[in-house]
Amino acid sequence: MTSITVLDYIREPPEKAPALQVPFFFGSQPIVSPTAPRWGMTLCAAGSLRFRWNEQNEKRVLLSELFPGKEIAPIELIHSKIVVEAECAADTKNIQADGIISKNRNIVPTVTVADCVPIFLFDTVSGAFGIFHSGWKGTGIVAEGVKLMGERFGTKPKNVAAAIGPHIGSCCYAVDEERADFFKAHFGEKSVVMRAEKPMLSLTEANLFVLKNAGIQDENIVVSTDCTCCTKNASGKPIFGSFRREAAFLPSSFSNDEKSRAMTVQAAFIG
Repeated sequence: MTSITVLDYIREPPEKAPALQVPFFFGSQPIVSPTAPRWGMTLCAAGSLRFRWNEQNEKRVLLSELFPGKEIAPIELIHSKIVVEAECAADTKNIQADGIISKNRNIVPTVTVADCVPIFLFDTVSGAFGIFHSGWKGTGIVAEGVKLMGERFGTKPKNVAAAIGPHIGSCCYAVDEERADFFKAHFGEKSVVMRAEKPMLSLTEANLFVLKNAGIQDENIVVSTDCTCCTKNASGKPIFGSFRREAAFLPSSFSNDEKSRAMTVQAAFIG
C-alpha cells in the first residue's frame, strides 16, 4: 500500500485550488500513462457541488471545465451498496445508487462526498474503471464493484489498481460502542482505534479490509492520509468540506436536507 497526501497533487495554493487529480498506483508506482484515468475530487475553494436530480447547481459546471469534451455521469446517493454500469452518461440519468462502473473513457462518473469515503478502481488490463461512495452504512460497496466489474468486463482483482480518497480520519470520527463493535466484527479489529478511551472509526482500515478480501493486491492500493474534517492549509483554513465539522453540530430539528445545505459537498470523479 502506498500512502500519500493529496496536498502534493494540488497545483495551486490550497486556498485557491478548486480540485485535485491524482494517478493510480500499481506495483507501488504511479501509473503515468496518458491512457489511464486519474481520480480526484473538488475542494472547499470550489464551493458546494451538492447534487440532486431535481435541483440545479451552477457550481457543478466546474466538472465540465475539468474534463472538456467528456460527459459527466452523476448519480444521486442513497447510502447503499448499489452499483450501476454506465455505457454512456445517459445510463445514470435519474439513477439513485452509490457506485458506477464503466469502460467508456468519454464519460466521467461522479459521486458526492463530505467525510464519506470516495473509492476508485482501475482495471489495468481491460481499462474498466469505477467510483464508489462508501459511507459507514455502505462500507463494503467496493467489493460489489470488484464483483460487478468481473461479471461485466472480465476484471481480475490482481490487475486492479485501487485508490482510497480523502475522508474523515480516525482522528476525528468518534463513534458509539455499538457501531464500533459492528465494524470490528465485519471489517476487522483495525477498523476501530481507541483514543482517550473513546472508540474512533478508521474508514481507511475498514475499506482496506474489504479491498484485500476482494483480492486487490496491497502494492496496487494508494491511500490518501488527509482528513476531510481537520486537514488545513498553511493559513489554517480547511481544505475539504466536512459534515462533521460543518453540520453535525446542528440541532436535531434540522432535517438531513438542511444539514446537507450547510456543508461544502465535494464531487469525487474518475476520468
